[in-house]
Amino acid sequence: MMGTLVFSNNETTEQFLAKFAELNVSLPVNLSEGDLGVVVDAQGRDVFTVDSGGRRPDDQVEQIAHWIVCAINTCGGFKATVVTHG
Repeated sequence: MMGTLVFSNNETTEQFLAKFAELNVSLPVNLSEGDLGVVVDAQGRDVFTVDSGGRRPDDQVEQIAHWIVCAINTCGGFKATVVTHG
């Protein structure tokens, strides 16, 4: 069962952004356009790779990376939007 994540301190987002900035990671992060499972920062720099050992199916790697990106960006104060193509 999932619990509720509650932020009662409005400094949390600023601290989160500051810690990433100290690590030379610019938010928001995104999925790499060319490499499956690779997450890059706003400057296009690699941040991490999901399933670097290649043991999971590609669709799982893509979904895991997507949700991690969503979580990081949400904690960084960015709001998700739906983009439709076509």
